[in-house]
Amino acid sequence: MKRNHLFHAVIAGGIALAGQSAHAQLVPPVESVEVNLAGLAVGGVPDYMGSSHNKGAAGPMLRYQFEGSKRYFLWLGPQMQLNLIDDEEWRAGPYLNFRSGRGTDVDDAVVKQMVGINNTVEGGAFVQYNMKLSSAKFHQLVFSGDLAGGSNGTVGHLRMMWWQPLREGTILNLGLGTTIANDKWMQTYFGVNNPHDIGLYPSLGGLPFNAGSGVSGVNIPFGITQMLSREWLVSVGGRYEKLQGDAKDSPVVSQRGDSNQWVIGAGLSYMF
Repeated sequence: MKRNHLFHAVIAGGIALAGQSAHAQLVPPVESVEVNLAGLAVGGVPDYMGSSHNKGAAGPMLRYQFEGSKRYFLWLGPQMQLNLIDDEEWRAGPYLNFRSGRGTDVDDAVVKQMVGINNTVEGGAFVQYNMKLSSAKFHQLVFSGDLAGGSNGTVGHLRMMWWQPLREGTILNLGLGTTIANDKWMQTYFGVNNPHDIGLYPSLGGLPFNAGSGVSGVNIPFGITQMLSREWLVSVGGRYEKLQGDAKDSPVVSQRGDSNQWVIGAGLSYMF
């Protein structure tokens, strides 16, 4: 494979919190690749959405490029997407996300006593637009969004990612994103309305905490990717998220957790 083609396989170094759940997995956000790729990401993620404790996690990466086309299949940890558009700038197609529930295995002594949250599969669609900033490879802004729903509600994400080549084989990425969810999703993950759960939070005075729809958080993914050879890439980075609105005000977060959420990790991938 020629050196200039290798840049088309570079992955962003930011490690994202996919699923934002108790068993969330680390996955590197793949913005623009044009070869087959497989790898693994490992790092630390919040124990559950809003937790003040982190735990270890790992997630696979797999990308298959359909020959002679810009279409591809992408599997990143709990997420899968299929790009159906054969275009240099636009990508769109179906999207699936497995979101783990919250159970008695969490670290917090009070949260582990709450009524559990079931695992769910969220299905929907994604769209992405790549805007080149110069003739330099990967010097671009990438705008993306997705919307998916399941038995626990509907959630969407919007993100802008800036790609900046530093030198040959090294790419910096920095982004800004937000998460927006409906009433059911917010109530599932941040509400306290079961009589048993209400009793765990005396400050509620016996009243429920109802989490309404809206922005649940804003986030900043960041990282750097370095080519080690013609086949191997390594990425290090993280993501900071600040929970907002009812997600931040929920006693699950404000009393037992932290509205500042961090993910830090590293990923190694092989091109084939």
